[in-house]
Amino acid sequence: MNNDNQNFNHDFNKDAKKMVDSSADRASQMADSSADKANQMVSNAADKVDHMIGATKDAAANAEKSIQSGLDQIRNTVPANLSKAAHQAEDLARAGIEKARAAGQSMASQASHMRDQTTSYVREEPTKALLMAVAAGAFATLLIGWATRGNGNGHSRHH
Repeated sequence: MNNDNQNFNHDFNKDAKKMVDSSADRASQMADSSADKANQMVSNAADKVDHMIGATKDAAANAEKSIQSGLDQIRNTVPANLSKAAHQAEDLARAGIEKARAAGQSMASQASHMRDQTTSYVREEPTKALLMAVAAGAFATLLIGWATRGNGNGHSRHH
């Protein structure tokens, strides 16, 4: 009987070790997959930020062209006694354009810095980054569910 208990314990321990090893392998694979997904999400966000930066620069360039064209028209059609006002308007427009360009560059720099920080964090702490992403998704889902729970099912948020 004692020998049967020893065999049972031995088999049980082997099975438990296999289950623990298998679970550890699956957890490692899930963490790697999650880290890859988090890196892809960061990369997609960075691409979107880059696109937004480009669009902002294009919009500033188009605004500058449009303002310059309008100023050229004013300069050509305004009588000489209003020329000084046109020059002042041009100076103000240029100053505004420069401020917009500087703001765009500052925003681009900040976005790039945030992208670099996010990418670095995801690489250094993939599990924490994944958990934060999951928590944010769960929170957003709860908010959306709360906001829409009365719509279409006969219930109202105000009882």
